Amino acid sequence: MFVDNLTELQSLESWSTRKTTAICVNVIEETHDVKTFQFKTEQAQLFHFKPGQFIGIQVTIDGERHNRSYTIASSPTRPHVLELTVKLDPAGSVSPWLHQNIKVGSSLELRGPAGRFNCMDIKSNKVLLISAGSGITPVMSMARFWCDQSADKDIHFVNWSRSVQDIIFRRELALLDHQHANFNLEVVCTKPGLTENWLGRRGRLNKNLLLDIVPDLHERTIFCCGPEGFMEQLKTCLQQLDFDMSQYHDETFDPGGKKKSKLAAEKVEAQKMRDEKPDGPFNLTFKKTGKTVIVEADEILLERIEAEGIAIESACRAGNCGCCQVKKLSGDTNTVNEIGLHSERKQENFILTCTTRLESDVELDI
Repeated sequence: MFVDNLTELQSLESWSTRKTTAICVNVIEETHDVKTFQFKTEQAQLFHFKPGQFIGIQVTIDGERHNRSYTIASSPTRPHVLELTVKLDPAGSVSPWLHQNIKVGSSLELRGPAGRFNCMDIKSNKVLLISAGSGITPVMSMARFWCDQSADKDIHFVNWSRSVQDIIFRRELALLDHQHANFNLEVVCTKPGLTENWLGRRGRLNKNLLLDIVPDLHERTIFCCGPEGFMEQLKTCLQQLDFDMSQYHDETFDPGGKKKSKLAAEKVEAQKMRDEKPDGPFNLTFKKTGKTVIVEADEILLERIEAEGIAIESACRAGNCGCCQVKKLSGDTNTVNEIGLHSERKQENFILTCTTRLESDVELDI
């Protein structure tokens, strides 16, 4: 919907619903395997969120529903259009479908926004944005947010890419670097092509390279996103440099990836506990409707709630965002990952349904 009346423009509602149908208005070819999809709502709304947050989408492919989370690449300072930048994963299901099927005029249901990784809740005058590959999206949202407002903030942006042709937002990053005196950009290519004539830095992440790029590293607050291996290497480098890790904040784009080792151990322990529990099935009661259904012990609670047609918010579906929390009134459950649930909510007996299974009859306050 196009609005060209000033009064109407000033009175637009904010994106207040958790589920929103959006229409694709533009598709940008960022690189050979990365596209940015720009969306507007059916009825004009303003997209308000915190830079760094993500949204969830649900698509049906060959009759099967798939849920995915994608970081918002745009900035809330440009609220009329929401951008999702998606890298094609040939072995995946959803990203190939999006690349092939989402065109101008296509519709998509968005859920969110969600996520605790953002730059609004963490204050700092000197920041270091670090990204690798398509992990650039949340920190690009932050960079756009600060630059759009000419924020009095010292911004250093370091991006690792495989080659020149893989640099996402290359021209826009160069423009930000040119237009903003307080914005300093460094792009590092790990394997630039022989014909690309790359004159910038080369090599993989290591502590010496990092300190050479950012000599005042210890004075900065770090926001970072990238593949799991890159994130682990960065944290190792920072620890070797005695960096204050309370000033380090990250977001991996494979849900739960940064907690993989811990979650694997928790799953083993959870399985041991389940082996000692009754096999089920169990009664699941929804207080507000009075409905009771039979649930098997291996069923994910969120999936069963959705199957019953009960409206419930969800996004990451991995225990990271906290969207799908509900209050448990009675019964025993086992939750594998609840990083997205604040301690206060745990004390109030809330659970994350996306990573929870029943261990007895349970009643929920929904």
